[in-house]
Amino acid sequence: MLTCNKIALGALAAFAWFAPVAVSADDAPPYASATEAYRLGVTALKSGMPATAIPALEYAAKRGVLGAQVKLARAYANGRDLPKDDAKAFAYFQQIADQQADISPRSPVAKYAAEAFVALGQYYLDGVPDLNLSSNPSYAGHLFRHAASYFGNAEAQYRLARLYMNGDGVEKNLGLAVNWLSIAAKKQHAASQATLGEILWRGEEIRQRRARGLALIMLAHENAVASGKEPDWINQLYREAFGKSDNAIRKDAEALLPELGGGKSAAAPTAKAKPEIVVMPAGGTADRAAAPAATATDAGPLPGAAPAAPIGLSIGFGAAPAPGPTQ
Repeated sequence: MLTCNKIALGALAAFAWFAPVAVSADDAPPYASATEAYRLGVTALKSGMPATAIPALEYAAKRGVLGAQVKLARAYANGRDLPKDDAKAFAYFQQIADQQADISPRSPVAKYAAEAFVALGQYYLDGVPDLNLSSNPSYAGHLFRHAASYFGNAEAQYRLARLYMNGDGVEKNLGLAVNWLSIAAKKQHAASQATLGEILWRGEEIRQRRARGLALIMLAHENAVASGKEPDWINQLYREAFGKSDNAIRKDAEALLPELGGGKSAAAPTAKAKPEIVVMPAGGTADRAAAPAATATDAGPLPGAAPAAPIGLSIGFGAAPAPGPTQ
């Protein structure tokens, strides 16, 4: 699912938060400053001029401009503005995570740090052939857990829950999976709502709660359609659950929607809405949620995973070199 679902950087009003660094005259820089290089790179990328954009953004990224690091990481990861290159995307996400691992979760830029941890977690889960990086679900869980518990990132909470559901890199634990899904679902994370809803609606491994499950599935469908990016699996699940529920279950589910943060009524499944472009604003405060109660399974680093870095120190992934030194 993993959205990680990449989101646009959005408004770039808060340049002060992106650590602009002036360059000394001794460097004979091609740009007046790292911030100026960043602005030029963003403009050139939007104008479809990668030959101009890449050197400018790389110049800014090497000098610690977070906006440039994020822009390059996303561009190489999604392959829209630049040719897709997972090795380069990995290197930039790694640079962000190393530099921002212990930033306050209330910082306006904390969401970019969390995004980097989620992206790296997915790379470790899938592997990166160009870097000879093999799949390591245990370490992926370690990265997801940091973003999920420290930054309160809903996408990380969802992906960590999926590991517990499937027993990938961790001991299978549906209870912990449900806890993480519940936390993310309260933040209106559609995939978490749909997954939790399906677990409750089917009731195959836990007590069946069809009305609450259907309500979560309906809410997931509502949120996914509103985002303009509803995955087929959510739409199909919604149609199946709604179609197989009787009127009494539907009525009870509709009554639960306000409690879950949704509307007061639900409509029968219809054709998928025309997608809309949604851009996340750059400002705001990171939303941090408490992690589920610790258990023997979740009390520390996963077996076989690298130990968590102390707050204040670099994570030091070491799987790929950073794109360049920061100054």
